[in-house]
Amino acid sequence: MAGRMILYRGSLKSCNYHCSYCPFSKRRGTERELKQDRERWLSFAEDVVRKADRLGIRAVMAAPYGEALLHPWYWEGLARISACGKMDAVGAQTNLSFSAPEALQRFDACGGDRRKLRLWATFHPEMVTAEAFAGQCKRLLEEGILLCAGAVGVPEHIGILRELRKQLPEEIYMWINRMDGRKLPYTREEKNAFLEIDPYFLRELAPVLADADQCKDRLFVEGGRGLRTCNLSEVFDREPEAFGKMEHVPKQHCSRKRCSCYLAYGGRDDFMNRILFGEYPLFRIPRRPGAVFLDIEGTLLQKRGPGKETFLSEMVLAGLTALSLESIPLFFATTLPYPDARRRCREIWHLFSGGIFAGGAHLFFWKEHRELFSYLEEDCAAELARWKETLCFRMLTYRNRGRIYKITLCRTAHRPWRGEEVQRLAAAVPEISAGGVRCFAEGSCLQFVAAGADKAEGVRTFCRWMGISPEETAAAGDSAEDEEMLRLCGR
Repeated sequence: MAGRMILYRGSLKSCNYHCSYCPFSKRRGTERELKQDRERWLSFAEDVVRKADRLGIRAVMAAPYGEALLHPWYWEGLARISACGKMDAVGAQTNLSFSAPEALQRFDACGGDRRKLRLWATFHPEMVTAEAFAGQCKRLLEEGILLCAGAVGVPEHIGILRELRKQLPEEIYMWINRMDGRKLPYTREEKNAFLEIDPYFLRELAPVLADADQCKDRLFVEGGRGLRTCNLSEVFDREPEAFGKMEHVPKQHCSRKRCSCYLAYGGRDDFMNRILFGEYPLFRIPRRPGAVFLDIEGTLLQKRGPGKETFLSEMVLAGLTALSLESIPLFFATTLPYPDARRRCREIWHLFSGGIFAGGAHLFFWKEHRELFSYLEEDCAAELARWKETLCFRMLTYRNRGRIYKITLCRTAHRPWRGEEVQRLAAAVPEISAGGVRCFAEGSCLQFVAAGADKAEGVRTFCRWMGISPEETAAAGDSAEDEEMLRLCGR
């Protein structure tokens, strides 16, 4: 992520709505409670501004139990935080029942930067009509405020939720949360109905195993009551005003088995979160890149442990499905040759438009019937073959219409290539020493492709074909072969 994101949940437990499913419905905060909440929130805001640089904080979102944005001090605090030069984004969860003109006037008066403001708006069909809620969303959008909108996936509400989707501007993403406490699984018809509204809905249904290592860039602060990794995890520091006294962000802790809601799984460092929702995915505002380039081994396909078979997680599949439903072109970016990639990814092949194969030596945009190979000279293979017995390897050559575009020298898994061995080959083969061949090692495999053929150059070529800039794209990978591609795509 670009920086650490902090969620704040203070002591506020009052709301102006009286939804039948909510424990805080129509509860009025006492004067003492509201005063305490105000003091804690504004103190937290001051601490954030003071500590942002040292702790790497770049985004803050208020996630209250009740409705916070009815109270002017929340707009004041959001404004103060947004005015901090180190901050990229600030926001809050809200039911949008506040007066937009008055709220934004206060935000502006307190020095707020509207470009950084993000709102997560929840529709409550018991309390407001789809037309009125969509109207408030439109007003905020016209004022330059970024927001998402959504509701709980109650099957009985499908009709009104469809109506809300029609009423909302197309650029506002409408999410659907899984209904908590529902004993029966959604039917196929219900899933499809919610997918028509929210192309990301399958992520709500996919199991996500908890993993504290994926949560290094976030923190959940409870006003006056301690620190958590997320809204579901246990408190790991109960000292009063723990955040205000914090000098460094401690190692994250998690006792959960699963991340069972968006605030939990959406704030993880998983690559799919950033591709779908940008650097601060908890705001739930889709990034919608012009194209996405994805490494296969270790990224799309992950290992459960050392020596284990690779697998495609349900969460990754749900993310790929969402991108496909959003009509965002997907491309493989792999050192595998085309046949091997197709065999490994047959389950998701239909979601992709093409790929960068063989480390950039083969580009295939099958949706547009474009294909490009970068070839090696035949003498290169002959020279390398002479070293088989000396350096103990098996040589694979990959050809298109008789011409070589990739050579792989394979060894057993326990014998990776050493630097001095690679240097001996480079010095002995004229094409390599002359700079006409690119050589790179992947464990026990040594790969040879034409100079200039790599994943980053493949991205540039695809972008030229599509008429977009690499900065408009997204990419994910986990090896040295991916580094230049990730820099080019901005991630």
